[in-house]
Amino acid sequence: MLLGYAWKGLIRRRTRSALNVLGVAISVALLVAVLAITESVRGAVQDSLGAAGADMIVQKRVKPCPFAPVKIPKDLAAIPSEVVEKLASQPGVEQASGVLELWAFHEGHPTVVTGMDPDIRQLGPVRLAERHEDEKCCAIVNGRYLVGPDDYHTIITTDYAEAIGAQVGDKIPLGPVHEFEVVGTVDLGETARVASAEAFIPLKIAQQMLGQGEVVDTIFLALKHTRYAQAVTDMATQLIGPNVSITTATQVDAGTAALARVNQLALVGVAVIALAFVLLLVLLGAVSSVTSRTNEVGLMKALGWRDAEVGRLFLFEALIGGLLGGVFGSISGWIVAYVYGSIARLQLPDALSSYPPCSTTSPPLSLPLTIQPSPLIFGLAILLALTIGGLAGLAAARRAASLDPAAALRRL
Repeated sequence: MLLGYAWKGLIRRRTRSALNVLGVAISVALLVAVLAITESVRGAVQDSLGAAGADMIVQKRVKPCPFAPVKIPKDLAAIPSEVVEKLASQPGVEQASGVLELWAFHEGHPTVVTGMDPDIRQLGPVRLAERHEDEKCCAIVNGRYLVGPDDYHTIITTDYAEAIGAQVGDKIPLGPVHEFEVVGTVDLGETARVASAEAFIPLKIAQQMLGQGEVVDTIFLALKHTRYAQAVTDMATQLIGPNVSITTATQVDAGTAALARVNQLALVGVAVIALAFVLLLVLLGAVSSVTSRTNEVGLMKALGWRDAEVGRLFLFEALIGGLLGGVFGSISGWIVAYVYGSIARLQLPDALSSYPPCSTTSPPLSLPLTIQPSPLIFGLAILLALTIGGLAGLAAARRAASLDPAAALRRL
């Protein structure tokens, strides 16, 4: 019965009720949008590492060296292959894979080449979707994946194949001396990838082309659990030195400070301030509502309503308003987040790209945002809206219970 009276009370005072619901809805929408967007950004950053099956990327950065016919890109530096083996043996490391990114010049034009171990197929810039022995990679469009006996063989991206007019079976120049047979084309999509390239070749051949021995310049690490990240970071720093660059989904060091990301704490803080402001407004509105309804409260008490029943009536009215505001705000917040995700253009920093400005194809740095409805965020939003309504209702209930019915009736 009280719920029915509470609903009728909201309907009779449409303007006041609509303003309260709107205030709660706007604040809840802001919070939901912020949480949804930041969660999407975090997922996009994780996907850029997840595309390689890695939890951590280890590199060494130095001053760029002069150009050579075959060189390590930008400010990356050679890391002895034995470092990969030592990191792989560390507790908490499930698997480690070293790759060698190169710029291979032919007639003055560079091709971005990455040498990788064909036997490690679950970790790296081009990897298998599942752990099995199939030569087909999840992204292979034509041909096959690289295999152990391959030497001057390559798989190239579909964009690069289209740009140079190459197909499976053709031989293409990679560097000033050697030609490589195209054994497969791979579609890596638009998702950002670390150590991506236009052509992928066996690691041993990439090391021969560079001529610096058995080295790599990027190490992918798959961890058993993120709690091992700090210990592995310390070991990598010890093995490589102060120029080490560590990249994880949750840790962005100085080498990747340009990462376009949303500052979650700051935005959540703004949303919390908005919620607190709305709470004050709703509280004031609830208390003033009791004052404007003094005659009604006096009449109810004169008819036999107890103080507790009158208080519950105001509490239920506020809770219903909070619930409506929470539902409308949650829906509006998801809509705002979806619109933002469809128009936002976030990308990984250039520091994580091995492509030169004059490369044949564009580097895959895009971070597409996927806004997924979250029951947890929705539940939190409804809980906060009900909390606002409940606090306002309790304030109104105390005010209504303290009214003297005799004094109220004398005002009729």
